Amino acid sequence: MNQFLKKIIFETIIILAVGIFPFLLWWKQFWLELLCAFSISLLNAIFGYYLVLISIEKPQAEFYKNVYGGMLIRMIFVFGFSIFMMQNSFVLKIPYMLFLILFYVVHQWTEITSWLKELPIKKAQLN
Repeated sequence: MNQFLKKIIFETIIILAVGIFPFLLWWKQFWLELLCAFSISLLNAIFGYYLVLISIEKPQAEFYKNVYGGMLIRMIFVFGFSIFMMQNSFVLKIPYMLFLILFYVVHQWTEITSWLKELPIKKAQLN
């Protein structure tokens, strides 16, 4: 879990370093959208990574049920949260969704590459 958190922090620093000047110049009014999208994406990735780690030692059928079922529940939560925030005008739709897509892709990539390193060889093989 430590390596995963270090990767997430490192990637966040890279995104900040690359995006801070364009953000400050053109998108300063979208702080709330940025923070909401980053937070929901980060929580989603951490929860998903933790779910895989606690499921590694379980039988294969239960492992896949936890991973894919957890993925479905997490997607429903992210989608529901996003709809709630946009319908109640807490965030602007287009900037929020653009930030969410950016962070979601980066965090999912990190989550999947991190837990693939944690999986034993028997879990990664096809039957």
